[in-house]
Amino acid sequence: MSFFNRAGIFAGLVLAAGVAAAQAQEVTLRYSNWLPAGYALDVELMEPWIAAIEQATEGRVKIQKSPKVVGSVASQYDVVADGMADMSLMVLSYAPGRFPLVEGMELPFASDDETRTSPAVWATYEKFLADRDVFPDVVPLAMFQTGVFHVFTTGRDLSLVDNWAGAKIRTSSPSLTRIVELMDGTPVNKPVSEVYELASGRVIDGATTPPDALLGFKLDDVLNTMTFVPGSLGSTTVLVSVNPDAWGRISEADQQAIRKVSGAVVARISGDLHRKETEAAIAKMQAKGMTVNRMADAELARMQERVAPLTAEWLEKAKTAGLENPQEMLDFFRSELNRAAQ
Repeated sequence: MSFFNRAGIFAGLVLAAGVAAAQAQEVTLRYSNWLPAGYALDVELMEPWIAAIEQATEGRVKIQKSPKVVGSVASQYDVVADGMADMSLMVLSYAPGRFPLVEGMELPFASDDETRTSPAVWATYEKFLADRDVFPDVVPLAMFQTGVFHVFTTGRDLSLVDNWAGAKIRTSSPSLTRIVELMDGTPVNKPVSEVYELASGRVIDGATTPPDALLGFKLDDVLNTMTFVPGSLGSTTVLVSVNPDAWGRISEADQQAIRKVSGAVVARISGDLHRKETEAAIAKMQAKGMTVNRMADAELARMQERVAPLTAEWLEKAKTAGLENPQEMLDFFRSELNRAAQ
């Protein structure tokens, strides 16, 4: 089922967005693509969204995907800011420490249900961050989260807190890095695209990753043991943005049309997609015989106690970054998670 048909809102969005003037300038945006061929995030979200943008602007705005990534995966924010590409998808945690206010939405144990996380992220961004110039060099169009993170290893059972000691675990965000440190492990901060080589070479003992990414990047060949952490280890936030100069070439009416099919719409579809993909991935892993260890309540309580300093550390970091009352933002985010679940 297509992107907007699945959401049940295609017809209404296109009618609402179809306000651009027929004489508006045609613009082609160069999109830096780094997702692997056939990956669900690309096939079921990005490609249909690109098509929806073209339809909403009656073909005046086209998006041309690059055959391979422009620059490095970790540098996509700067690739767009510097105009090397006009548009890209950026995992914000690949630039650790650069976007500290976003990190509050990546803390652990918030939810293991993606249908809650992505809509809550966009609502929180709009209310607390959109007017703060958090992304001063680009024009944000959408923000959502990946599948929630659990941990996969080459055999070590991390459902037992004591087994984390000394484990070399790939992480991809400041929050995940700090979790591994507080659990007495050794974090190795690398993009998911490098995990296979690291794990096969025994440079790492495991990796924090969403289950669907494990399969999408074929990491199940080297990581054969999953530890399911109730509430999850958190998630990473994804920004899709446009270069300001490229955005300026688009007419105001077409800009409005694009925004109508972006933002909250993309967050909702992302949540539905990632929940479906997570459930399917875990089922496939179990069918292939992968060991899946679920952290018991007593061990989870021990882990939560160990990593409790992480939230206090983020509150201080957010104050330093200029957010007057970061607890208010955190409370709102958590209330949105609960509201989305009703």
